[in-house]
Amino acid sequence: MPEQREAHEAILDRLHRRLRTLCQCTNTFFQAESEQELLQSICGILVAGGEVRLAWIGYCEDDAEKTVRPVAQAGSGLDYLERVKTSWGEMETGQGPAGIAARTGKACWVDDIRTDPRFSPWRVAALARGYASCMAVPLIAYSKQRGAVDLRGTLNLYSAECNAFDESAVEHYTGLAASVAYAVTALRGHLAEDLAYGVTALRARAERKQAEEALHQAREELAHVTRVTTLGELAASIAHEVNQPLAAIIADANACLHWLEADRPDLDSVREALAAVVKDGDRAGEVITRIRALLSRSSVAHRPCDLAGVIRDVLLLVGPELGRHGTVLQTSLATDLPPVMGDRVQLQQVLLNLLLNAAEAVRNVPPERRRLVVRSTLERRDDGSWAVVAVEDAGVGFREEQAGRLFEAFYTTKPGGLGMGLSISRSIMDGHRGRLWATANSGHGATFHFALPGMR
Repeated sequence: MPEQREAHEAILDRLHRRLRTLCQCTNTFFQAESEQELLQSICGILVAGGEVRLAWIGYCEDDAEKTVRPVAQAGSGLDYLERVKTSWGEMETGQGPAGIAARTGKACWVDDIRTDPRFSPWRVAALARGYASCMAVPLIAYSKQRGAVDLRGTLNLYSAECNAFDESAVEHYTGLAASVAYAVTALRGHLAEDLAYGVTALRARAERKQAEEALHQAREELAHVTRVTTLGELAASIAHEVNQPLAAIIADANACLHWLEADRPDLDSVREALAAVVKDGDRAGEVITRIRALLSRSSVAHRPCDLAGVIRDVLLLVGPELGRHGTVLQTSLATDLPPVMGDRVQLQQVLLNLLLNAAEAVRNVPPERRRLVVRSTLERRDDGSWAVVAVEDAGVGFREEQAGRLFEAFYTTKPGGLGMGLSISRSIMDGHRGRLWATANSGHGATFHFALPGMR
């Protein structure tokens, strides 16, 4: 339906903007040479992303008024911060989102500045500058090794629309604020401790560890957003796949009711229909389970993994989308693939990305070439057994001069593409001690391969 399609496109557009913003912020974490430069750059990137009208970062002071002092800001109406006072104490100026977030360590937001009583001290000034809703997120990150990393500050965002900060936005900006906390901590480098002990080597090691943790946090957040974006593209097919068993359940249940109304109910038919209801219910549950797995934000833990099962799950998920565009999917799957050490969700993400790229490559070619082939083989090498998976298409392919850049971040051959899917996929393969590469087909299209070492 047009309304559903517009809604899906709006969701996808928002996810694309957030992904691009997150990528730019990640680059800033490792390029900024000072804390002030980092914070100011983050505010500018968030405003340029188009979701917020004003972004500012404040640090908590220990003065009598318990002031939240702005240290970086960007956007429209910057004089707003000069006219209003914000506190992290219990007084009236501490009851807004920034004060509550700083005190509680949890995100706080106002859906409608016009009506929320907590925002009364700042309402007139905010409405005059076109702000309709706002949110504050504490600059806190949690680590198993070090516990909480708390900058005693907040990231504050103002939107021109009411109800701009839903659950997904809160989750997105909370993750970003945690990455900011890690990055600032890395820049500060525990100078006080280093001066006390005078051990330069310890400082270098601590800074390197903090930078690695910040990079790991940012990569996990980026990988999660790309999974959500991918599922946004599949939204129509997912809805179709779930609706089919639900429609069958309703039909069979109605048939049962009809048969039971008879003077002498046909119990065999009733049992058969109820068995079909159970089967279709299980089918719908499996679809939802696959989607929840791909949306998982759990930390990456490598464990023995059935690669053949990974392939089956992804093919079930992507099959309806291919059929909707008239694309034929062929498979040639080995029955003797060894188990591999890895994260099942990340491996699903790599294969799903390769399949969707291939599907897009054949979308506008003649129907006889609208074909994908998924192959899996076992290769025995000097260093042991390797499981190799290939996705072949007969689409537009790539030119020789493009081959060396296919896996670069932000490089894309697709109109409107972000250029992150293949880069993240290669990063995932590197983390699994595997390989990901591409070859041009002799006729049409390209083949993308990935290989993983089998467990010994």
